[in-house]
Amino acid sequence: MPRRSLGLLGVAILTIVLGVTVVARGRNGTVVQQAVSWRGLVGDPRSAVPSGQRMIVVLHTPSVSDRLAKVRYATEAQERSWTTQAYAAQQQVLTTLAAAGITVRPDFSYSRVLDGFAAPLDPRAVSLLEHLPEVGGSYPVRAAFPASVSESLLSTHAFGAESGHRSDVNLPGYDGRGVTIALLDTGVDLAHPYLRGRLLAGIDLVDKSDDATAHSNPQDPSQLERHGTELAGLLVGAGGPGGLHGVAPGATVLPIRVAGWPPAADGRNLVYGRSDQLIAGLDRAVDPNGDGDS
Repeated sequence: MPRRSLGLLGVAILTIVLGVTVVARGRNGTVVQQAVSWRGLVGDPRSAVPSGQRMIVVLHTPSVSDRLAKVRYATEAQERSWTTQAYAAQQQVLTTLAAAGITVRPDFSYSRVLDGFAAPLDPRAVSLLEHLPEVGGSYPVRAAFPASVSESLLSTHAFGAESGHRSDVNLPGYDGRGVTIALLDTGVDLAHPYLRGRLLAGIDLVDKSDDATAHSNPQDPSQLERHGTELAGLLVGAGGPGGLHGVAPGATVLPIRVAGWPPAADGRNLVYGRSDQLIAGLDRAVDPNGDGDS
């Protein structure tokens, strides 16, 4: 098909992927263990996971996206200046906490999609933050679990061409060439033949590295993160199982790993992410090289 840009479709696809990854819940009932993407994450209730008293602190200072929404256009220098101002506002709050004898070391600092930071906070820190005029609010970090669908269903009538469950979505005349789609999910199998030539190395915000490769379960190396690979296939894959293909096979995916194998409360390693990691992923999605402009 002709190769033309999808324009803002990449943003729309990113939003869809996030909705699937964070909001979707598993179905009740028994599912064959080998046929699902996520061991232990099918059905309710979810396993209890620790958050370590982590909170997301949002400041009143406008983020880069807040400012862009008002002016519609800005130079790279202006955007970098706004980023600097956002970080300066965060540092002022941290300095105020330090003056009260409270040392806070943020896990993540945000400036593009919101101005704020995420960090483990004790009750005294939370109480002080609630009274600072610079602070708009403090929110507990939540767990984000991936959805899971049995692979054996892909070739059944339930996932037939007219079922509405397949990714048979395309725009005539467009294949996504020239568009980069940020995928916020688990790591991705960068060598998967279904995705060959359509993936960038990506960013790992779980283990803080420049490679979003899918990781294995520390307790069982035979189990590999798969959800990110599957979602990348829905976006840009070709020649998949059951005749499945991606929505935009000419596009490129930038995988951003925001979910991995942290331990649950019972000691098992389960695949899930956290809301602070997800927001950090959004921040990097609009500024992949981290230079302060989007």
